[in-house]
Amino acid sequence: MPLRPPFRLDLTVRLLQRLPAHPVEIRDAGRYVRAFQTPAGAAGWVIREAPEGGALAVDLFGAAGDAGPWVARIRRVLGLDVDLGPFHRRAARLPALAPIARAVSGVRPPRFAALHEAFASVIPFQQVSLAAAVATLRRVVLSLSAPVRLDGVVAWPFPSAEAFAAAPARVLRACGLSDAKARALQGACRAVADGALDEASLERLPTRALLERLREVPGIGPWSAALLALRGFGRLDVFPPGDAAAVRLLGGLGGEPLVERLGPWSGMLYYALFLRRMILSPEGASAGGGAPTVSHGR
Repeated sequence: MPLRPPFRLDLTVRLLQRLPAHPVEIRDAGRYVRAFQTPAGAAGWVIREAPEGGALAVDLFGAAGDAGPWVARIRRVLGLDVDLGPFHRRAARLPALAPIARAVSGVRPPRFAALHEAFASVIPFQQVSLAAAVATLRRVVLSLSAPVRLDGVVAWPFPSAEAFAAAPARVLRACGLSDAKARALQGACRAVADGALDEASLERLPTRALLERLREVPGIGPWSAALLALRGFGRLDVFPPGDAAAVRLLGGLGGEPLVERLGPWSGMLYYALFLRRMILSPEGASAGGGAPTVSHGR
């Protein structure tokens, strides 16, 4: 699969994972492993950077069928067709941001693979630590899905929207979700399954209208709507408000004016700050923050 260099598969997938304990988005020995449950049965991919550069080597497994839709999904999930040249040119003119942007050169803005996955990857993260949220999501996935072995790696398909909607409330609570989060997650997944929330229709909305529509979903506040727009719809003109860890790092770089100066690329600043916190700084390996801890963070 051809791509425009530079590209960093490891860091791009890390943005999808957030933490290595994620049961669905798996990095293994330089490979990106992901399983899916399709109507025809289990399928999945194993992706690695081609040794010669400028391409990804992709192996499809199981009931994958025609490769075309999988190629399109991979390009979307890994942000392969996003031209980040304008972001890096702006960042190079901002002394506080330039070294961080250079450190994440090759990172693309990833997107969750499906709309219900976006809701399931945002609602459990409201007002808790990143580690606690990933642990909760892991328990939910393992409760509602079955493992698949791909090229020697055990992977868990993300449960379907229908599976989330039909899950007994006691199961979700046992996984660590509060009653409010369980209701919000099941309501959103039910709306996706029923077509009341249609990804293609939402995709056509401009960012402001998209944020407003997402906030109409019960349990979705400003932070959640912004994160859904950024991570679910690739809206790089969104910087999620009220994220305690991001705000703290942003303060050391000059604060809100930096977000404003990046304009339509402020979402890449959010990603860069995440990678700086989790990987690129000496304390990153032990950093646990990421979800907002303020009362309006839903």
